[in-house]
Amino acid sequence: MNVNKFLIFMVASFFMISFNVKVQAQDSKPDTSKAFVGKIGVVDMQKILNDSKAYQGIVEQFENIRRKHRNKITKIEDQIRDDENNLFKQKNIISKEAYSEKVQLISKKINELKLQKNQDAKKFELAFEKSTNKIQNALVDVLSIIAKKKQLSVVMAKSQVLLVGKDIDLTDEASKELNNILPKVKLELN
Repeated sequence: MNVNKFLIFMVASFFMISFNVKVQAQDSKPDTSKAFVGKIGVVDMQKILNDSKAYQGIVEQFENIRRKHRNKITKIEDQIRDDENNLFKQKNIISKEAYSEKVQLISKKINELKLQKNQDAKKFELAFEKSTNKIQNALVDVLSIIAKKKQLSVVMAKSQVLLVGKDIDLTDEASKELNNILPKVKLELN
């Protein structure tokens, strides 16, 4: 969650700068040598993420994996249903003990399937989060390079600002650079 730390740092910096400017404005004789002279940049983090080729790629990979997994689970569920139907047909033919054993076996299969579904969901979520973090870390690096190149003192998330002029919006530049340095991320399931 380096992006969150970065955003918190940027917001805190902005408030400290604002406080410093307000304090100086209240002085009867402002000392211009101590006045903040800095540049600010703003980025739309969500737009950059959504426009990222790497992010679109992991979403596509995730959907493909999820679809294959869902098909596999559906086949297992169908097999369990068939087993239940066959057992129901045999209820009056086989002994109560044999019937009870088969009911327990089917119940065990159902519970194992539920457990497997939960474990897989957690595994998929973790893999998606790790891949997204790789993109966010690369974005922080991109923003650092842009900020240094443009001599920016602060880069803030657009969601934290009410009005943004085009001249300080770095979204398109950051998005383009992110796609250049990180065009693809592999969704790794462990």
